[in-house]
Amino acid sequence: MELNREQKRLLMLHEYKVGTNAADTVRRINEAWGEGTVGKTAVYDHFKDY
Repeated sequence: MELNREQKRLLMLHEYKVGTNAADTVRRINEAWGEGTVGKTAVYDHFKDY
């Protein structure tokens, strides 16, 4: 199953809200949904905006 942009953003927001740092968020999402689901740059950019 491939996630759309909104779903990826929601996963990142959830990880941010529960206190996961950006590096661990990349690792956790990619472990759960497949390597390459989210990139490091995307996660760091979104965390900066939160």
